[in-house]
Amino acid sequence: MILFICTGNTCRSPLAAALARSRGIDAESAGLTVWPGSPATPEAVRAAARHGADLTRHQARAVTEELLIKADRVWVMTSGHWDALNARFPELAAKADVLYPEIPDPFGGDDRIYEACAVRLLDAMKRAGII
Repeated sequence: MILFICTGNTCRSPLAAALARSRGIDAESAGLTVWPGSPATPEAVRAAARHGADLTRHQARAVTEELLIKADRVWVMTSGHWDALNARFPELAAKADVLYPEIPDPFGGDDRIYEACAVRLLDAMKRAGII
């Protein structure tokens, strides 16, 4: 399983996981600073749908040691996420890498910003050999 991590688990990481799952990849997502149970943003749901993925039932969750252990590979959106992950779980951070190019937070943006995020995620996942 691939685990994608971002900040709040309502935009980037759930969008990445949904895009990967829609392409047959076992993927999950979590966040570093989460309001548990929050849905994906409406813009993320629409961006996912435009690319054949479904985020309608997403509920935000925090990254845990159990999730990190379960993951074969962990991808974070920015170097700041990697730093935070390493600070919290130094023994498991070796599983993690930053997607390239880094994925800026679309939170608060419009559909155009989220579409750009989805395209950037797909490009980064192709570069990383995920899809």
